[in-house]
Amino acid sequence: MSERVVHPTHAGARLDEPGRIAAGHGDGLVVAARAVDGLDIAVLPVHGDVGQVAEGLLDHVPEETLRHWRLAGGIQVRTLVTARVDGVLVGAAFEVHRPLTAYRKIVDVWAPDERVADLLVETIEERAWREGAVAVKRWFAAKDSEHDELGGALEDLDGSTGRPAGDPADPGNPAAAGKSAWRRSLERGYREAPVPVWAAPVTADPADTGYGQVRWRGAAPDRALPYMRQTTDFTCGPVALQLALCGLGLQDQPDRGEEMRMWRQATTVAGCDPLGLALAAADRGAVPEVLLSTEQPTLLELCTTDEERDLRRFIQSGFRADLAERGITVETTVFDLDRLRAVLADGAIALVLIEQLGMHAEPSPHWITVHSVDGDIFYANDPWTDADLGETYLDALDLPLPSATLDRLAWYGTPSYRSMVVLRAA
Repeated sequence: MSERVVHPTHAGARLDEPGRIAAGHGDGLVVAARAVDGLDIAVLPVHGDVGQVAEGLLDHVPEETLRHWRLAGGIQVRTLVTARVDGVLVGAAFEVHRPLTAYRKIVDVWAPDERVADLLVETIEERAWREGAVAVKRWFAAKDSEHDELGGALEDLDGSTGRPAGDPADPGNPAAAGKSAWRRSLERGYREAPVPVWAAPVTADPADTGYGQVRWRGAAPDRALPYMRQTTDFTCGPVALQLALCGLGLQDQPDRGEEMRMWRQATTVAGCDPLGLALAAADRGAVPEVLLSTEQPTLLELCTTDEERDLRRFIQSGFRADLAERGITVETTVFDLDRLRAVLADGAIALVLIEQLGMHAEPSPHWITVHSVDGDIFYANDPWTDADLGETYLDALDLPLPSATLDRLAWYGTPSYRSMVVLRAA
């Protein structure tokens, strides 16, 4: 099933010249150089190939835009919003986000008429607010006029569009003229989210990272932390720690060299446990406190042999001894979100161990940096992105997590346990 929204042309508007509507008693929409009775907008769930969800996509939307849309999949929530006039496709926007989260991400808008494009964006925003999202993020392949809603790739190599005069997808159509999508988005209330140095996997094509903007329903998070995408599958802990140290003013920017140094110090063979991370944090000027709901060794679920389990127990017993010698608190407690909320209100930042299954398709222990809270929403920087599914730093920066989501994710292991490293500046 799909949602449908019709935007009628307001009474009093008049056709002043081809592709333009003169001021009347309201705004109107002209597509294909003629007035229209209404713009039919459909909100369509995407479960398979996005190119097959709506008639006309393959004929009008540029191939490179569709290629990028088709990266999304797995358990991601995908939605296609289309605009039609008399059944003819005149615009489409693709929205995708992680499940259990409170943001929506617009991945490109194709609409030769900028007014259609803006209505598509408005439709996604209004739906996001209704569903309880607190942020709408926008991904752009380029920042300015080189890539707008026309898709940036409409012209053939010989410079001809191959489209009839007056076609809505013709860049020569007067209705397509105007400010770039990037600039109009900023004027709409979006803020640029600068591209981090370590924004994507080290082997990724920088062109796939693109650029980003975010619009908050209310206020932005109280705290702004830098972002880094972990450079290995097993260094989420060191990256999460770096982001926290930056937020506390104990480090300037995260980098790969420090990621590897922290990992060598805190690893229990592959991933890092809360005890090792606390020691690494203390060595860098932070005052750590470990909250762990078990006194038993953790992360043994990742071991495949008795030798690996024995080694991990041995390493963690050494970490505990070092923490005790240095007077660093390890509290055995099943902390709740009220405790986390109080920690954040006190100016601290928390590394929280989660089971990422739910936001991602595969189960795995994973460290995130929880830095702010506002009402029911906790904000985290997540060192991991599913780049193969089209995720970028936008998905993981200031990731808004409803309290019910974080309460569900912040358990790991068999039997389950909770772990958090609270960090304060000295």
